Amino acid sequence: MAKQPKTNGVNVKVVGLGNAGARVVDSLAALGFPAARFLAVDTDSEKLQHCQLAEKLQLGERTRRGWGCSGDASAGAACLRAAKDTLSEKLAGTDLVLLVTGLAGGLGGGGAPVVAEIAADAGALVVAIGIEPFDLENLEAQSHEALQRLQGTADTVVCMPNQAVMDRQPNGASVPECFEAANNLILEALLGVGRLLRTDGKLNIDFAHFHSLMSGRHTASVMAALEVMGDARPRALMDAILRHPQLEAGKLLGKTDGIVLCLSSGEDLPMDEVKEVMNHLRDAAPAAKMLLGVHTEAGLGAGLTALVLMPLPMEKTKVEEEPEPVNRLEELPPEPVPQSDPTTASAPAAPTLWTAHQQQLPLVNISKGRFDKGEPTVHDGEDLDIPTYQRRNIVLN
Repeated sequence: MAKQPKTNGVNVKVVGLGNAGARVVDSLAALGFPAARFLAVDTDSEKLQHCQLAEKLQLGERTRRGWGCSGDASAGAACLRAAKDTLSEKLAGTDLVLLVTGLAGGLGGGGAPVVAEIAADAGALVVAIGIEPFDLENLEAQSHEALQRLQGTADTVVCMPNQAVMDRQPNGASVPECFEAANNLILEALLGVGRLLRTDGKLNIDFAHFHSLMSGRHTASVMAALEVMGDARPRALMDAILRHPQLEAGKLLGKTDGIVLCLSSGEDLPMDEVKEVMNHLRDAAPAAKMLLGVHTEAGLGAGLTALVLMPLPMEKTKVEEEPEPVNRLEELPPEPVPQSDPTTASAPAAPTLWTAHQQQLPLVNISKGRFDKGEPTVHDGEDLDIPTYQRRNIVLN
């Protein structure tokens, strides 16, 4: 296992769930990712044995008998809930949990939300990496349902689309080549996350700022690792961001409220280049909060490597979507003119009394907000949720 760089006391643990997640986590451990613990979790005993470096945790030994969950999300959730105490102990004291899981399997589809819930209860920020299936697996519906469940408990979920990787492979690429390309894409992105956690860079990202940006979003995020070469690297990097299929940056840059950018090179980056990259991003995403890290790392050569992570906007609440209250006072009917009573027309006039003149009260009809669509409170044919003066067309003075 490679030497792990310092992370300034941030306790990071990586959990790989199911065959896809366990395989990625074991590779991360070999590459020196800065984590305190690598945990591979599965019910399939045979596939779990392929992990060489990550700590192995087999679930459902009696209920699954060493087999997988056969795509059954409820079985996956049951296995994780049965191991809640064990997982709680292993994740205690963690600041950041990176949960790597397939979205179409039984353990990932049903168990991943349970792991995220356990990690959140332990006080950790939970960033899930959800691996989407290939189109040929015909599991799109199951993957979408799993993603919705996982977003409910993880702070954010970064989707890694296997199909997008396969679409970029040359004709005739073998099955192992496609899987290797998909795994490499995930590893490159996660290694970029590892760089932004480090504290030995020229410019480091404060974990407190990262935590503040990502915590409690319960939305998807997009992430990609990029590399550019040549003389005009800042412009080339911006072009690469705008072209990258995972980032959909042409649409998302103007919508996101945060961008995490970690720049790395084998040589010291000129300040002018860093400034130019940031200017390009600010022009494209003026409302986004920017978190920047800059690292020099031997072995990267003269290229400029970047990790870009963008959370998608959080959905507006119903209260935020309510229109502004409208003053409907002007819509009230005019004040009725009193009519003389013929039975009292000949009666002597009452003495004239001085009265003070009052202006009409500026009453405003206030929206009921989230209760506008609720059932009204009706009594004797009158909606009691409407003020009396409106129900009876009374003008108050």
